[in-house]
Amino acid sequence: MKIFCLIFLVGFLFGACEYNFIVPEEVPPIDNGGGNGEETVSFSTQVLPIFSANCASCHKTGSTKPDLTAANAYQSIYTSKYIDVSSPEQSKIYSFVKNGASTHKHKQYTAIEGQLMLTWITEGAKNN
Repeated sequence: MKIFCLIFLVGFLFGACEYNFIVPEEVPPIDNGGGNGEETVSFSTQVLPIFSANCASCHKTGSTKPDLTAANAYQSIYTSKYIDVSSPEQSKIYSFVKNGASTHKHKQYTAIEGQLMLTWITEGAKNN
């Protein structure tokens, strides 16, 4: 009987332990057009949808700055010094959300969204 209880107890202890492995999101490298001057990240088709899906509900016209609605996002972030093309990693539009430095409920970029944002800034943050 003692052996049965011991086996049950050991089985219960090992069965109760569970560990969920966190697999980091793999980010495929973003090709810069092979050095031929072509931009690979488009503001209108790749960056703006990130703002529309995650930010524009709070960052809208007449509300929290910067205005990240489709009509005003580029002008709002480019003229307000949210972008630093000389040090892309220091750009507020990238680092603030990527690092979770906000004081209220901002969504963080996914690894892919962060890579797209950083690549777009590195390529000169064009309104394309």
